[in-house]
Amino acid sequence: MRNYYFVFFLMFFSHSTYAIEVNDLYSAKVELDSRTQKEQKAALKSAFKAVLVKIAGNEQILANAFIRNEIQKYPKYLAQYNYITEFGINKLVATFDENKVNQVFFQENLPLWGKLRPLVLFWIVTEEGLNRRIISETDDSLLHKQILTLAEQKGLPIILPLMDLTDMQNIQMSDLWGRFIEPINTASQRYAPETIVVIRVAKKIKDLANITLTPECDLHCMQSQKIVDWHIVTKQSNKVESGEQYQGANELELITTAMSDITAHISKKYALTTEIDNDLVIDVANIDSLTKYVELTEFLTSLSAINSFKLVKAEGTNRRFHLTLMGSIESLFSSLKLNNKLTQYSDPLLEEQVDDVPVFYWGTQ
Repeated sequence: MRNYYFVFFLMFFSHSTYAIEVNDLYSAKVELDSRTQKEQKAALKSAFKAVLVKIAGNEQILANAFIRNEIQKYPKYLAQYNYITEFGINKLVATFDENKVNQVFFQENLPLWGKLRPLVLFWIVTEEGLNRRIISETDDSLLHKQILTLAEQKGLPIILPLMDLTDMQNIQMSDLWGRFIEPINTASQRYAPETIVVIRVAKKIKDLANITLTPECDLHCMQSQKIVDWHIVTKQSNKVESGEQYQGANELELITTAMSDITAHISKKYALTTEIDNDLVIDVANIDSLTKYVELTEFLTSLSAINSFKLVKAEGTNRRFHLTLMGSIESLFSSLKLNNKLTQYSDPLLEEQVDDVPVFYWGTQ
């Protein structure tokens, strides 16, 4: 079913940047061996931690002293839980109260990442000996499953390339390994991602004559050492943002660490500070009916970057609003770029307004 959905996605969303509304941010699944009270409590606590990390976009949230204290009080945030079995594995599914959880972030002025999140395209190249391959949407490897599982756990909407004839014509293995921006951007356009990530999994070459074996790592361990690194390609620019490099024998553990860092890096751009201290005045054009006005106000209400707003001026089809923001103006603009409902005018005549109020267009220009 996943592959059919993916083809449907390509047909309808291949011409504009796409964002995903993540609706299960306040729920988490935890594996468990039994339903004893002790294990149930441990699973519920783990689920609460997972939810906090998804909302923050960063595992560092768990180091906060106030958060650590609230984790022990998880029952007061719990909305419901039930048991399921997936692929023969027993799991507990817990859902926590959105308003109560958000209040924790407000109280401590912690960054909060909303439900509308950027679509991220992952180009993953693995190296085995002299061979390299690209992990595709239809791959059946453990690495593929690990990436999808981690993305779901972190609330990060991702896609992997199909690696069909079109992809093979648009990009070469060497383009990805060398992080060459132009072919990467060209091959990525059909997937309409907001963010592009390139991950390389390489075999670490060692001088076996000069190594010291330990009980923890024998010759086989030394020979199977891996290096994982990641890079984010900034769309429509000549910039590659380099991430960390990780070394070790366990490829899946290295990928887990990389995914945590990638998610944290991306969330910094979109997560909102919960200190409400920014105001912004905007004009919205093309509001020529009551229906459009209602749609616009409902949209503004739905944006987690906006704490409140009020209409301050109406002239012709233009409406001026005073916005009270949760976080920075940059965070709001980043959120708006994830959809095509409210887009900023690029008309130079409008940009020359004396009051320098940004003008947005409601709907399709």
